[in-house]
This record gives sequence, structure tokens and C-alpha cells, in this order.
Amino acid sequence: MVHKITLHGDFYLEESVKTSIEMAAPHFHEMYEIYYLISGERNYLIGNRTYKVSPGDLLFIPSYEIHRATNTSFLFHERIVVNFTKKFLAQDAVWLEDEQSPFVTGTHLISLPVHIQKKVEELLGRMVLEFRTKDKGYETSIKAALLELLILGLRQNRGELNKPVEYANPSHRKISEIIRFINENYAKPITLYSLSQKFFISPYYLSRLFKSTTGFTYVEYLTTVRIKSAQRLLRETKWKMSRIMEHVGFHDPAHFGKVFKKMSRCTPLQYRKMYRQ
Repeated sequence: MVHKITLHGDFYLEESVKTSIEMAAPHFHEMYEIYYLISGERNYLIGNRTYKVSPGDLLFIPSYEIHRATNTSFLFHERIVVNFTKKFLAQDAVWLEDEQSPFVTGTHLISLPVHIQKKVEELLGRMVLEFRTKDKGYETSIKAALLELLILGLRQNRGELNKPVEYANPSHRKISEIIRFINENYAKPITLYSLSQKFFISPYYLSRLFKSTTGFTYVEYLTTVRIKSAQRLLRETKWKMSRIMEHVGFHDPAHFGKVFKKMSRCTPLQYRKMYRQ
């Protein structure tokens, strides 16, 4: 069962029951994302760490944040995913940048009490119903429900800000440490052996643990971080392509172009031109 809503390319909602398969590819995008798990269980990599996601958990994934879901022992899961741009919220996009917003504080996961879960499900249900009926003002009503959801998340986030960081198990803690190291040192040469030496874990076990926890091989993840950084530099600077390539850890122009096109579906020059326009 899949229900989808799309508004002008600036708002997207998917309500679905799925078999617990992994995301097909490394994943990051310009849109902000809110993910609500109704049933089942998922492992989720977001930014610098991994999470065990349970029913009633709400995820907040900022624009351009690398993320990926992976399997647990559950065969099926039911979730609702909302993606939206700043443009969709217009002047109300200020709520995305509030100092207590989960998108700002990096509080990717909030476990909701039952009465708040019901409120979240009501808001998400309202978005779906408004789209189905398409009564007068339905787009404004969908936006209003999204804003209410953002403010609800902000208020729930207040209680999370001073809590110590908790991990589902020692494996999640170890992989999160490795992810943080890669994110901070991606421009340098990083091999499986050098990671295993630094974190006192065998290369074979590190490879298996990284893949089972994040859904990536360490090479896939490192490449994704590098291409994400290259995209940012193409959008935000006037640097020459050779400087960008070397800054993010590539040394062969042909290889850089091939990997960039595979992940971005366009060449680096096409990407820069698209964002300048």
C-alpha cells in the first residue's frame, strides 16, 4: 500500500507499508525530511551517527544530510515520509532555523509519548485527507498542518537538548565514532586498514559491521561524503574544478567526473550551471 502526495515539486508525502529492504543507493537531497515510523523497526544512519528507530519515533533530516535506512529482523514496516523545501513554507521557513528546531540542534530522533504520537498521526492524516478531497484552500491547509508539525517537533525537542547521547548498542557507538572521523577527514587518504588500526578493530569485522549498521560499505560512504562536499563547493564557490576535486579527496579528473555523474546524474559543470540559474 502506497499513498503519495506531490505539490509543485516543493512538497512530497508518502504513506506506505513496505518490506524491510534497504535504500537502493546513498541518499541526500535538497529537501528537508520528516520521517514517522508507525510500525516495524529500522536502523537509520543520519549525519554523524546511527539510530534504532521504533514505532512512534519521529526523525528530522536536514537538507543535504546523508541518510540511509537498513534492515532489522522485522519483515515489514509502516511509515510516513514528508519532504519539503524552504520555498514551500515561504516566510514561515524561519521555523526551520529556530534555535530549538531539531533541524538546527541536530536532534535527529525524538521518541514521542503516546498522546503526542496521536497528534502527529492526526496532522499527517489531515495532509493526506486535504490532498484527496482538494477542497478550496487545500494547499494552504496542508502547509498549516506541516507548520503545526514543525512547531510540535520544536517543543518536543526542548526536553531532548540536555539529555546525554545514547546509543542502541556498542556497535552503533563504534560505527558512529568511525562515521564522525570520516566526516571530519574525508579529504585525506582513508583506507579500511587505516580505519581498523585507528579504531582497534579488524578490517574484516569493521567492513561487516559498517555495512550491516549503515547500509553502506565504507568506500560507498566515503565517496558519498566527498561528492556531497563537491556539490556544496560547486553551489557556493567559484573555485576551479581541479581545486574542488583535490579539496574533497579526488586526484584523477576522469574518476571524479565519472563518480560525480553517477551520483548526481549530471556532470560537475552541469550541476554548477543548474544552481547558478
